[in-house]
Amino acid sequence: MSEFTTVLAVETSTKACSVALINQGKEFSRHEILPQKHAHRVLEMVDEVLQESTVAKADIDLLAYGEGPGAFTGIRIASGVIQGLALGLNKPVSAISSLSAMAEDYFSNNSFDNEQAFACLLDARMSEVYLLLGSFDNNEFKLEPVAMVSPAKAEQLIREFSQASKHGVIGIGDIEKEYSQLTACFDSYISSLPKALSIARLALKQQAFSKNLEQMIPEPVYLRNQVADTIEQRKQKQQA
Repeated sequence: MSEFTTVLAVETSTKACSVALINQGKEFSRHEILPQKHAHRVLEMVDEVLQESTVAKADIDLLAYGEGPGAFTGIRIASGVIQGLALGLNKPVSAISSLSAMAEDYFSNNSFDNEQAFACLLDARMSEVYLLLGSFDNNEFKLEPVAMVSPAKAEQLIREFSQASKHGVIGIGDIEKEYSQLTACFDSYISSLPKALSIARLALKQQAFSKNLEQMIPEPVYLRNQVADTIEQRKQKQQA
């Protein structure tokens, strides 16, 4: 397989809506905070980055999307848009963790001499958070599986992870208002949301894992099996 150099990415897993295109190393992106308005804006953003880059749709090598976890409707929008483009253009697709995109965004703008541990968190609502623990060293990520846990469990996991880290843990996420106690677990905390530009960068790095629609239909990662828990179930989770 020849190396892909042009990728279009969509990320709508949170209140942020973003689209990015990388072509021959040149980056073009749109990133806006648009709660519940992603569906009205995302295709406009696709057209905007294509026009700005002067890249024709047919010249896109790879399509990518933030697979979540995140808002149920949001991640379905991203996967649906990319599935539609993949059908029309007959292009391969890469699914990228929305949480790993936050880590990519941070480490692409900061340098470290040693391996650096981090934790990416997103508010999952219903008294839970999405958590990704990992480390970055020599331009490579080492990631643990994404989990959906109570804030108390997240704090426990982060503190255990911190004890095993030589250089502390950096926090990245959107939980500072709802769960300020978690930000105290970190040596430093950065408020952030996933960006399509990071989805695109990761997709190019991981392009060997991209698949055609015959191999994989773009689907969101939604860790909660039930959209609405009962009151009793929520109490049990909060106590976990």
